[in-house]
Amino acid sequence: MSWHTAIGILSTIALFAPVFVIVATRLIRYKQYLPLFIYCILAFGFNLMTEHLVQVPKVIERYYGIINNLTDMPLILSFLAFQIASSVMVKRMKILLAAFIVFEIVLIIMFGITVKTITLTMAPGLLIVFGYALYYFVYTVKRSFTHNKFISKAIIASALTFAYGCFIIIYLMHYVFTLPEIKYLFLIYYFITIIYCGLLSVGLYLESRRKRKLEELLVTRKELMRFFSDEKKPATPNRITGQWKLN
Repeated sequence: MSWHTAIGILSTIALFAPVFVIVATRLIRYKQYLPLFIYCILAFGFNLMTEHLVQVPKVIERYYGIINNLTDMPLILSFLAFQIASSVMVKRMKILLAAFIVFEIVLIIMFGITVKTITLTMAPGLLIVFGYALYYFVYTVKRSFTHNKFISKAIIASALTFAYGCFIIIYLMHYVFTLPEIKYLFLIYYFITIIYCGLLSVGLYLESRRKRKLEELLVTRKELMRFFSDEKKPATPNRITGQWKLN
């Protein structure tokens, strides 16, 4: 096994790590993590094919890769829309997401599911996701200094900002400057994947711990409310037995 292949396999394992964390920590119960879960599943599946860990016909691998790229921006932007608190910002993101999906559909009608389609859609998609990821990163980092609950969110935001900043560079190198040594681009992509998936997994795990504590606090609060409400109920005598009971 060459070191290039070893790095590729490591990146595939790294892509599976967020999927495992989301399922194992039961974050999958929350709808805001579903787009990120689907995104990681699709990327993981594509890596399995490109590293030939799963043998499929070339045509399937090609179309799977194109579909993976076409769904990239909608899935991550949907995930970010769930995370951002500003209702005005979320509304704008939803409008932008709908417009981008229409844009993709128009290009698919014009050029089909081809490399040209993803070349035209990836540039604006990467820029949009990077812009909102950067906004979310700044937002969470600022608040993490005063609220511990934002630490996990800041780690997730840093992972996405780092990833899409690097993806823009790879896009320029491959589609704009058309560098011939594509194997080196894949190697760069593998290293980027290992780093950002590692950060993403840590952030998701910390976020799951925070949500678990919140759930425990909610259960405790409900039990206390039930206990004190029972204490406030006046005692009345039972007409048959003559004993007193709580209403």
